[in-house]
Amino acid sequence: MANCSLCGAEDLCFTCPYCKSVYCSEHRLPESHGCPALQLAKDDARRKIAQSFSGQYYQEDDSSKSRFGRKKKKTRASRRSKYRFSQTEIRDLSIATILVALVGLALMAPFQGIIPALSNLVVYINAGFGWFPLAMIGIFVSSFLIHELAHKFTAQRYGMWSEFRMLPTGYIISVFSILASVPIVGTGVVLSSGTGSQEEDAKTNLAGPLSNFILASVLIGGLIIYRLILGGPIAGAGTIGFVILNLAQYGIILNAFLGLFNMIPFQPFDGATVMAWDKMVWGVLTICLLVLLIVGYTVIPLFLAM
Repeated sequence: MANCSLCGAEDLCFTCPYCKSVYCSEHRLPESHGCPALQLAKDDARRKIAQSFSGQYYQEDDSSKSRFGRKKKKTRASRRSKYRFSQTEIRDLSIATILVALVGLALMAPFQGIIPALSNLVVYINAGFGWFPLAMIGIFVSSFLIHELAHKFTAQRYGMWSEFRMLPTGYIISVFSILASVPIVGTGVVLSSGTGSQEEDAKTNLAGPLSNFILASVLIGGLIIYRLILGGPIAGAGTIGFVILNLAQYGIILNAFLGLFNMIPFQPFDGATVMAWDKMVWGVLTICLLVLLIVGYTVIPLFLAM
């Protein structure tokens, strides 16, 4: 028995062959659950019908051929066209962005609730530093979006269909995170389907945590460069130094935590697919993210204050 991804009903669920989610008997058909890969289902049906008449089905854009019948080399525009967004995906990404921003706002008072967080926001605004919490929220939202889009673009690079979708449980988790000021982000998921190999599927899952690792590393590198240019401790460089240090440290810790959390080696986390593909890759990235998390909490403040 499993729970339907759409209505949550417990049933002998069926796995959709296109979006890979599970649904009850009422919503098992692509049309019934509004399958985001419905177009793929239609193309598959067309191919099967064509094969029943001719035995083969070729779908090729005439513009991709030269007048001599040879296939033209793909242009830059044709390669870029596969990185696209549907209207449904834009809607879901917009909703998720708003919810993540509210979670970021709530984290101004961790584990205290949204009301104390709003009180802290008012304090910053009255002190003339209203841009500081906005910058923190911006870092939080950017880290989330880059993580999800890294999944999407990697899958599309391998020729798979891939789009972000809000989950029914995502709304519940988001509301809980906002009201309780808990750092949990579970708004939705990037769905992918196609003929990807195990390696391509694993690299698609790896792309999200890897993007968080790169972001945290870039922030550390930026702080070190700024420290060398400044010629003295950043923490002692007045208000600007204090702001830069705190925002960078927040970004390092946040991205290291997001990446490490998603490397948990159990489904539905990214780490499960990565570990099944290559344990060495999973272990190296997990250790690196853990090191960045420790560095963000301990080494960075001490080093930059010296």
